[in-house]
Amino acid sequence: MDFFKTFTDDDLTILGKYLPCAGSGDCDLTVPSLWSRNDKRQLRFAERDGFLILERALVGVKSPVIVMPMGSGEAPQAIFDQLADDAVAKNRPLIFYGLVEHMRPILEKAYPDRKLTVEDNPDRWDYIYSCQDFVELAGSHFHSKRNFVKRFYKACPSAQFVVYTPDYFQDCMDFLHQWYAGRAADADLQHEFKAIEKVLTHWEKLAVYGGLLIEHGRILGLTYGARCAPNMLAVHIEKATRDVPGAYPALAQAFAHTLPTCIQYLNREEDLGIAGLRKAKQDWHPIGQLKKGTVIVH
Repeated sequence: MDFFKTFTDDDLTILGKYLPCAGSGDCDLTVPSLWSRNDKRQLRFAERDGFLILERALVGVKSPVIVMPMGSGEAPQAIFDQLADDAVAKNRPLIFYGLVEHMRPILEKAYPDRKLTVEDNPDRWDYIYSCQDFVELAGSHFHSKRNFVKRFYKACPSAQFVVYTPDYFQDCMDFLHQWYAGRAADADLQHEFKAIEKVLTHWEKLAVYGGLLIEHGRILGLTYGARCAPNMLAVHIEKATRDVPGAYPALAQAFAHTLPTCIQYLNREEDLGIAGLRKAKQDWHPIGQLKKGTVIVH
């Protein structure tokens, strides 16, 4: 009997039982992200002894990987034994995915007689920021961001950030069609568009924070995210017009202003090894990174 079962939309409530309470801070481990990108990640899951275990596809890895078990406390040895047996039955490698520093001691204990190979890819590391830094933009290192925000509001003095409701759905879709029209229609962008549409369509079923930057009925930006840990929010989508300088930092700051005080940190995801994206993330002065990678159990 297969250890895992295929994840469907009907299993949405199962994710909510464990996330964000048992979240590690990984930007991928939010209910909206897992649910909206299920097709690409080929998500499968199992519940054992009060723990959720996810199996997913990972770019650059031929076999499915297992996300470290999520639950309260330490996962029982029986779960790791069952996962090892499942890999043998399927004749494929046993590969775990998550925060390397967290995984290594757990897997060394679970598999004391086996060799572990760590593959730590900086391109997958998530950038972590102080939410308060985005609200205040204080200090000399945020000087350029403050100037861009001022330029934006000088050009769009009536612009306001409004929390998303389903009433804005069609306006958001029109805005997104325009945003994507100016970019190469590769498979990743097409998948991203479909994921956004799914989240906006089912917004009220999901624990999502987000909204729009609007002036005189025109959408200038759209953003949303979800908690990936009790005190951390992953910013999944941030789209703004290029017609008005400063729209992106204005959108980021306005969104941060609306977040509840329990959210102290922002995860603005990985840079995927793209030089321009890496610079953009570093320009926001991260306070650290979540070092994600894989551990192969031989």
